[in-house]
Amino acid sequence: MPVFGRLETEVAAKAPAYKFHEVNSKRIHETAKICPKYFQKIDLKEGEWGGEGSVTCWYFVIDGKAVMSREILEKVDNENQSVTYNVIGGVLKETYQSFKFIVQAIPKDEGSLVRWTLIYEKLNVDVPDPNAMLQFGIDVTAEIDTYLIQEELEKKTIA
Repeated sequence: MPVFGRLETEVAAKAPAYKFHEVNSKRIHETAKICPKYFQKIDLKEGEWGGEGSVTCWYFVIDGKAVMSREILEKVDNENQSVTYNVIGGVLKETYQSFKFIVQAIPKDEGSLVRWTLIYEKLNVDVPDPNAMLQFGIDVTAEIDTYLIQEELEKKTIA
């Protein structure tokens, strides 16, 4: 019997929404540089960086363990500043039949709100909800925010 689930969280950020969306769509290849605490590297396996249908392998650390996730960039929605990744291999496929990440950056008066949505189907009822992945999204958002704010400050200093 399939066990479907959905987890969501929203994280306040100081950087503008379009900058977050840019990192998650056009600057994927820079993720290990932007978030070195969490990502070791991202390899492009098929397609073009940031292109719908592209396949990437993400090497990252979660709960102190180095793991890999193979994902298809299923959808890039520039109007709503969101991306959808579908996991097709790696650590998450060991316990989940299906797993998707949706990351949306929502503009606010100052900064943005980054919404993480995890949609999954567990292999069985004993599989825990992916709360660690949700926390990972929160932590990564904070690190991206710090990087983007610093990047903006450096641009202002140069100008």
